Amino acid sequence: MVKIKSASQIDANYKNAIGRVPAAYKTGVQNTSDWQEKASSEAAENLWQQKIAEAAAAKRRQKAVSQVSNAEWQNRAANTGAARIGQGMTANADKRTRNFEPYRSAIEGVSLPAKSADPMANIDQRVKPVVSALVETKKSIKG
Repeated sequence: MVKIKSASQIDANYKNAIGRVPAAYKTGVQNTSDWQEKASSEAAENLWQQKIAEAAAAKRRQKAVSQVSNAEWQNRAANTGAARIGQGMTANADKRTRNFEPYRSAIEGVSLPAKSADPMANIDQRVKPVVSALVETKKSIKG
């Protein structure tokens, strides 16, 4: 028989770690100097592709999603997500501005004809050029 701590002891250890883990996590992050080099390497990309393919083949996402009820998802999204979203938006406002600027410029650069009475023609002449500009911008940024 394998000796393992009781569920209550494991739970207590987990809860006791909550106070010290954020600082240890931050220290670990700050002590990392080569994250981008390692994360962007061919080996890392190949490993990521392999693991994504394995997860997709095993339908891990589908299995995990099916284990969460709509009520549980809704409760966590509404309560936890709503409490965190403003802080995340505030912390990333500059990044959003920087990342969206190429798309904003692309939209601004599209010349549109006047609206017509035909809604389908408006889609072809006014919506599709905007979508095309956004797609081309994304391709040029993402590669």
